[in-house]
Amino acid sequence: MLVNSRLILVFSNGVDEFGDPIHKTKSFNNIKPTATDQQLTAVASSLAPLQQWSLIQVDRTNLHSLM
Repeated sequence: MLVNSRLILVFSNGVDEFGDPIHKTKSFNNIKPTATDQQLTAVASSLAPLQQWSLIQVDRTNLHSLM
């Protein structure tokens, strides 16, 4: 049974001195387990323009109860 869900936005924040990309993340905990992936994608798309970095990835992490 799905117990909890987290929305994670990953942003590009340039490159370091070695040329490797720097990523910043923002997490939103306690997302309704009944929220669909499409709904969370819409939320991420709405939040992205409000940030100072470019959105490069949207993830969802689910916590399931086995008992």
